[in-house]
Amino acid sequence: MPGDGPDPLTDEEETLLRRYYEAKILKVCAAFSLPSKVQATAVTLFKRFLMGTSLLQHNLKVMMLTSIYVACKVEENYVSAEEFGKGMHEDASRVLNAELTLLSGLQFQLVTYSPYRAVHGFRCDLEEMMEANELDAPAVSRENLDECVGCARRTVDKLMLTDAPLIYAPGKLGLTAFRAAGRELKIEAVQKYVESVQAREEAPESGALLGSLNALDTMARVGGEEPKEEVVRHIDKKLKTWRTSNPVAKAAGDGDGKEGREGKRHKSASKATRDAEEESAFD
Repeated sequence: MPGDGPDPLTDEEETLLRRYYEAKILKVCAAFSLPSKVQATAVTLFKRFLMGTSLLQHNLKVMMLTSIYVACKVEENYVSAEEFGKGMHEDASRVLNAELTLLSGLQFQLVTYSPYRAVHGFRCDLEEMMEANELDAPAVSRENLDECVGCARRTVDKLMLTDAPLIYAPGKLGLTAFRAAGRELKIEAVQKYVESVQAREEAPESGALLGSLNALDTMARVGGEEPKEEVVRHIDKKLKTWRTSNPVAKAAGDGDGKEGREGKRHKSASKATRDAEEESAFD
């Protein structure tokens, strides 16, 4: 009956918890010096996986690390599960054993396209147009373009924490970020370039591309910040309380990759040890 036990997470709490782990993916990739293509693929795979299942049913730290591990394979930038496990205080066998869960949840569809690559493509296109004198704007130095690309990549980072990668094409994310960087750095050539792309891609009266770019601007500004850790800790504690009162959900959440770890852990492990393992999700 409703009200007989602790409440499950609200939609807002689930969103914050998911975004926390997506932001964690960015940090882990940075810590391991992984290229942006791995970072983008890992976040996208993690998002896709959770579209087809409830995050209440999975150990999100394990699935997060598994997403990065699989992304490294997909992008041919292999890092062993042991290396990830050591750096993240997690048993590597749990990552290995959760791989099939992730792949099955994704229906083995692993192809993704990176908005970071799109940003680089727009930069190259802009340089070619400047060399051909096709833009009615002052020339831009390579150093300024480097700064613009770096600024655009930070905007893409924010967009990756929203639902934008599931709604819009990677090229639109990249163009939004490139436009935002040009606006922030006051580089007129970038603004002119985006206008030229818009003119090429749509009829003048349509405004469809411009509408998408403006919508993405809002998403990056409103939903692109990493949730505060103290807020997520409270949500995580609420989730654990709910799982404890729902044995089926608890078994599902604890089961991701558990087979490998249970073979090594003594059956008489203390409650304090298990609690410490759960807390390590926030290390």
